[in-house]
Amino acid sequence: MTLSVKDSGAWRTITGLYVKASGVWRSATNGYIKSGGVWREFFTSAINVTVSTNQTNFNLYTAAVAAGYDGTSAVTINCTVNSSIVINSSSTGSPAFTFGAIPGTCTVNLINLGTIEGAGGAGGKGGNDAPNPPQGGSAGSAAGNAMNITCPTTITNGSGYIWGGGGGGGGGGCLNESVGKNDYTAGGGGGGGGAGNAVGTGGAGGSSAAPGSAGSAGTTSAGGAGGAGGFDSPYTAGAGGTGGNPGAAGNAGGTFDAAFPGGAGGAAGKAINLNGNSVTWVSGSTDPNVKGAVS
Repeated sequence: MTLSVKDSGAWRTITGLYVKASGVWRSATNGYIKSGGVWREFFTSAINVTVSTNQTNFNLYTAAVAAGYDGTSAVTINCTVNSSIVINSSSTGSPAFTFGAIPGTCTVNLINLGTIEGAGGAGGKGGNDAPNPPQGGSAGSAAGNAMNITCPTTITNGSGYIWGGGGGGGGGGCLNESVGKNDYTAGGGGGGGGAGNAVGTGGAGGSSAAPGSAGSAGTTSAGGAGGAGGFDSPYTAGAGGTGGNPGAAGNAGGTFDAAFPGGAGGAAGKAINLNGNSVTWVSGSTDPNVKGAVS
């Protein structure tokens, strides 16, 4: 709830409430009045946070405390990510933007004019043919989430982007085939890295006398191409799967022989991990502003 006072004939919203304690004026985050024997809240202060420089693994709780939040009270936190600002993640295990320890009793108003993007998953390794035994391709790695929230949130995102990372492509299965008196062997191609920031790395090609090629790393906007499977004329081992685009799963690696299949693509990162909380969208809730699940 906000509090207003009439000043020079105009109603003005109070942004700060202070009490004098032990001779020192101290900022109050909440104000209560007893009415009908019940304490009722009449004022909730707002904490304002502006993100004006690029950030990695941004923690809103830490920023709110630096802006005056006491760390426990039920307050409204207004956060603005300025235009052209990029908030990214250092790894798939950490969201690019987390609420951290903000209590569920708070509310957050986010105005995002920049880009918030999770990390891409790594491509899987192509299956080896040598040394024996022959192998299928390895699975691509899961991508990271763009945001992790801990309380009800309202988001204005019409001029911004919130993208989960793309999953890594699966590695291709090896070639290990006997036809008549001839043996054909080759390594599978490496999976492409998923899109993200940080980008997913490409997977290594499988080893063999005819090795598979490594997959390409992803970019911030697209998954990387899978590497070609090794070639032992006239046969080719499975190619690596393409890495997922932002907020999409990686593609499975190719298979030459069902006994040595390509690896599965890695799971997509979420745009927002809700943790059971609600999001109210003012604008920008669909592609291309949001890529990945909000769940």
